[in-house]
Amino acid sequence: LSSLDEGVVDSQREPVELLALCAGVCNHLQAAAQKAQVSLRVDGETATVFGVRSILEEMVYNLCDNAIKYNRPQGSVVVSVHKKPGAILLQVTDTGIGIPPEHREKVFERFYRVDKSHSKQTGGTSCRHKSHSKEVGGTGLGLSIVKHGAAYHNASVSLSEAPGGGTCAQVRFPL
Repeated sequence: LSSLDEGVVDSQREPVELLALCAGVCNHLQAAAQKAQVSLRVDGETATVFGVRSILEEMVYNLCDNAIKYNRPQGSVVVSVHKKPGAILLQVTDTGIGIPPEHREKVFERFYRVDKSHSKQTGGTSCRHKSHSKEVGGTGLGLSIVKHGAAYHNASVSLSEAPGGGTCAQVRFPL
């Protein structure tokens, strides 16, 4: 995060096939998803962005990790990549606890957590909603890393409510 803040990144930009990168990250997170009783699926079409692979992996990892940790048993996470006019859209949609609208912009701030009353018990990376039944904690840095990584790639990031509840995180990379 400090490197992104200072604009000092050791890696070079290169063409990165985003769907394959997402599949790799999801493969790595499959055990955590199974343990949480959450299905994890990658969907979409191949699309190449010009960026720093390690930063892009960290962004996808943090979004997916949060979607798993703040989900419900028997829930799901769908990671999708689609080409849109003038952009490539990366979307992580979950059936989890959601983020109240008044917190959606704040969760991108460092160390911000929706429910600050719980300690870091599982090493999560983002926010926690009061109605969540599991004890899940984190540093509050995951979504800040996503935001700064998106900015480094001239992309925008936003959160919205997913259909039927949960959260939909979107990262829009300009072409």
